[in-house]
Amino acid sequence: MLRAVIFDMDGTLGDTLPLCVESYRRCVGELTGRTPEAEEVEALFGLSDRGVLGGLLGMSPDDPELPVEKFANIYEQLHAEYAPHPFAGVRELLERLAAAGFRLAVVTGKESYTALPTLRFFGLSESFDMCLYGDPYCNVKAQRMREYMQCTGLNPQEVLYVGDMPTDIQQARQAGVRVACAAWAPDASRYETSCRALRPDAYVRTIEELETVVNSMRHL
Repeated sequence: MLRAVIFDMDGTLGDTLPLCVESYRRCVGELTGRTPEAEEVEALFGLSDRGVLGGLLGMSPDDPELPVEKFANIYEQLHAEYAPHPFAGVRELLERLAAAGFRLAVVTGKESYTALPTLRFFGLSESFDMCLYGDPYCNVKAQRMREYMQCTGLNPQEVLYVGDMPTDIQQARQAGVRVACAAWAPDASRYETSCRALRPDAYVRTIEELETVVNSMRHL
């Protein structure tokens, strides 16, 4: 019986990947005079904010001189331009799921520097019971899902993870939870073949399809 739905953030709750890419590019460009290409930034995704920023600047993620505050300020300044709202229907979906008794959480590769501003900007700060963040050295979403289950006492079959990337499916499988691939972002087609090859429990193209899947899993 499904009792909790955990959401990824970038590309799942909102189209925030362009915001992330441009924020890193501007921050590094202002500091070094060299603006990295989008592909260079995206190659580091899976790491948290400090991991990506450190990789682009050739610095340790733990270096106290890492310009995290500058990056976070740029991210917040660009939010209205690059990610003005969550995906249509997300707020309403979360409200309906909560009203139906589902526990809701976020497991993201982001750190609080950017995750919390996005939740505030999207008006979703009160929508989730828990938000668990990434790590600057490796993708730890599976670990965070396990930590969530330890905190809530839920078992893997009671949890569904919703993410948009092949790595999200892999991480959910490592944690043993069910997984739905969210394919409603504008660039979702880029990852369709690789996502489907990993055989998620559901591949959904719309918010409505996800809600149908969640409700059907409630009794399985």
